[in-house]
Amino acid sequence: MRRTWRAAALALALAPPAAAMDLTAFVAAGGPQATWGQGYGGSLGARLLGLVTLEGEAMRLPVEAATPSGSVTAFTASVLISPPLDLIVPYGGLGVGLYRQSFRNVSDTGRLSALVLGIRAKLGPAFARAEFRSYTLPEDALLPLEKRYSLGVGITF
Repeated sequence: MRRTWRAAALALALAPPAAAMDLTAFVAAGGPQATWGQGYGGSLGARLLGLVTLEGEAMRLPVEAATPSGSVTAFTASVLISPPLDLIVPYGGLGVGLYRQSFRNVSDTGRLSALVLGIRAKLGPAFARAEFRSYTLPEDALLPLEKRYSLGVGITF
């Protein structure tokens, strides 16, 4: 019986935390590049059992400076899957959310979906990440937003 308790205690001590939170800030570039300039955003994620991350993200991209003013703001909730690796961690998943585009004197609000692929490098409680998102917006959106590349830094707590 004591061996069972010792084995259970050892397994719990070596297991990854059941949940951890990530806070990330990032810079982003959208595509098509002729339409979107460089933007920024942030996310808050909850990692569950070291495999699944539930993430909420806010992102803003301006319309490229050569055209009249405008922007897109998007809020996305994503479910991401990643292997429980130590240093370099690839991840991927799906997201859904809302966007608001404004261009000249017109605005549009609608739903979006996203395919998310990324990689993060852990540096103690801090990390760096690179990410690609492929977006699907309604066909009648004011401006096309097909993809986004981002580089970010964050902290796990």
